[in-house]
Amino acid sequence: MRATVPRTILLSLLIFLIAVAGGVTLPAQLRVQTVGEHPGEVSLRLMLRKLNSIGTYMETTAHPDDENNALLAQLGLGQGMRTVLVTATRGDGGQNEIGPEIFQALGVLRTEELHAAHRIDGAEQYFTRAVDFGFSFSVEETLERWGHDEILRDFVRHIRTVRPDVIAGFICGGEGGGQHHQASARLTVEAFRAAADPARFPEQIEEGLRPWQATRVFCTDASGFGPRAQQAPATPDQVRVPASRFDPLLGRTYDEIGTEARSMHKCQGMSQLLPLPGGGPGRVYRLRDTTVGDTSVAPKTFFEGIDTKLTALSRFAGAQPPAALETALGTIAGHVEAAARAVSTGGQASAAAPLAAGLEALCGLRGSLAGMGLDEASRFEIDFRLAQKEEQFQQALALSQGLRLEALADDGLVVGGQPVRVTITAGSNLGDGVALKSVSFAGFEGPAAACSGTLAPAAAVTCPMDLRVPANLPLSTPYWTPRADASRYDFEPGVPFGVPFRPSPFRATFALTIAGADVELEQVVQHRYGDLLAGEKRMDLTVVPFHAVRVSPEVAVIPAASAAAGGDAATRSVDVTVINHDKQAGSATVRLQVPAGWEASPASAPVKFSREDESVTVGFRVRPSASVQTGEFSVGATAERDGDRASSAEGYTVVEYPHTRRRHVVEPARARVKVVDVSIAPGLRVGYIMGVGDQVPQAIEQLGAEVHFIEPGELAAGDLSRYHVLVTGVRAYERRPDLRANNHRLLSYVENGGTVLVNYNKFEFNEAQYGPYPARNTS
Repeated sequence: MRATVPRTILLSLLIFLIAVAGGVTLPAQLRVQTVGEHPGEVSLRLMLRKLNSIGTYMETTAHPDDENNALLAQLGLGQGMRTVLVTATRGDGGQNEIGPEIFQALGVLRTEELHAAHRIDGAEQYFTRAVDFGFSFSVEETLERWGHDEILRDFVRHIRTVRPDVIAGFICGGEGGGQHHQASARLTVEAFRAAADPARFPEQIEEGLRPWQATRVFCTDASGFGPRAQQAPATPDQVRVPASRFDPLLGRTYDEIGTEARSMHKCQGMSQLLPLPGGGPGRVYRLRDTTVGDTSVAPKTFFEGIDTKLTALSRFAGAQPPAALETALGTIAGHVEAAARAVSTGGQASAAAPLAAGLEALCGLRGSLAGMGLDEASRFEIDFRLAQKEEQFQQALALSQGLRLEALADDGLVVGGQPVRVTITAGSNLGDGVALKSVSFAGFEGPAAACSGTLAPAAAVTCPMDLRVPANLPLSTPYWTPRADASRYDFEPGVPFGVPFRPSPFRATFALTIAGADVELEQVVQHRYGDLLAGEKRMDLTVVPFHAVRVSPEVAVIPAASAAAGGDAATRSVDVTVINHDKQAGSATVRLQVPAGWEASPASAPVKFSREDESVTVGFRVRPSASVQTGEFSVGATAERDGDRASSAEGYTVVEYPHTRRRHVVEPARARVKVVDVSIAPGLRVGYIMGVGDQVPQAIEQLGAEVHFIEPGELAAGDLSRYHVLVTGVRAYERRPDLRANNHRLLSYVENGGTVLVNYNKFEFNEAQYGPYPARNTS
């Protein structure tokens, strides 16, 4: 069940190091642990920036691609702060410029594109339960459909969990654009105060969360977009945040980093040219609420007056913090500074000793907090941030030694109960004082073999482990499901709230000694794969059905008159494809489940598999009863495995592009059959000019029309008059340069009495007057 690359070109991602999650302890795969284009000393220096900062910045937006990636990079990579993006929706109501995914599959793709962006800008990612239900002209409509209090509750939860110093939402006010933006900003400003009130959403307090009051909340000013608006002087309640500063460590400006991160939103057409030297004026933000001063005068910077140095942790101990606390924090900060000096004078490996000393001092401080006479709330706030620093110290130690840890499985698509070989590889490219003490696993059954040894350059430790996948694991699919009564998701219990995807259960923990310090580092077990053009890609182990069953078409349409007439006009072809994910050959019986009175032919069909990953397609003919009424009906399919008679009735859609990782959306093996009171002219011929890919042609065919796909040669010189109607597919004017070049042929066709139907396009339709009359897209 090895995965294959479904697209051909592997993008080269510029990736910078490590945004370490803070707050509640989360599994490693929920943290963005980036691998730099220039790993090693640059990565270590970035981590040292983080070790010296306790600042936390939270940004909130409505959709993926709304975020300010340059600002996230500037605060996170440049200033070492913890940066967190909370996106209200997953963007599943939008369009797709690169493929056929819509709705939930599009939400999965856009979530993965955020992951790709954060591998560049370094931010963490969380979501609320809000659904992108499409364009909205009203904040009130948006909040009613989302459920005002429910999504406010989610923003409050994220603030209480992350505990940011500064928050920035998206657009404040304004009538333009989709009002999801303004709705998410309004909820963000409201959550700023609500998160500090224990009487608001008290069930969160009962769960163990604590109230939290951030210092300031901003919103992107509604007039702050466009060249003219950005050049205008900021008003007293506004702050302009430039991002054109050059970072000598990274060799780029934050605008350049942000532009590359934003370009990962490829399904939304966000691939952009990198900014040229000179930079722009930055984005304007308006101060909406603050606990310091009033909102009429904004600070010069987001964090003005907020001490974010490591030693500033003592502020949580009150006006007179214990001397022992201040001394300990100063000692830890001194070790961080010593590590930075060591890197400058002796290279990254020389930072190990001060980092080990800093880790020891930090652990000692955490252990002594209870004896310092601090109240419980103060201890919590200090230890909450020290826990983040402990993890950062451990990762910095690993970086100082050029440590590389791998846990790679021989299979990427797994079924319950199957054996898996996981190969552990541990190596140190710089130091010879690293010892691997043990490796433990989570998510597998069976004892793991011992794995230990001393690591040194060109002397990696390699251990093959024979493990087994538990039989009862759920299939890998999104943990969020839409509700029928609101534009809101239900989240699966047990999954950390609002994370991008359900954490992989398959993990390996490496216990090491580095420069005398005990370190534990966790890795998600992955499978790597590739092809001649794509190179190497990686995926988390994905749990799939032993027989994946898929029905095509997903939607079948039968005109009511045809259904009443019966015969071939009422009969529809249904194909069932079964993929064998068992490790061995086998056989199964495929059946359809049809409504009462309907006929399916054949009644069942045998399928045989000679190997793993083989697929077999069986054709059925389905005919409704003569008395069928208009409406929607379900036709399901099952594959019953011969022998144990275990049945499977689910398949999956793969969502993967060169810039994103492989994800699955599990779907029932079911077709929707719609009996519709519709009729078309007999013998109707339709010429279809496909764009990015859609399912409109199949739907037209099922109404009884003859559909022919028009290729470039025919569009340029063929006889278009043989068609009664021409249809351009979704985003055809963006995807088809031959359509733009030969659009005059469509105008001539219309002028001679033909009909052209134009599906959805965006701003590419404004590049010329493609229609017979002036028309422009504005949103």
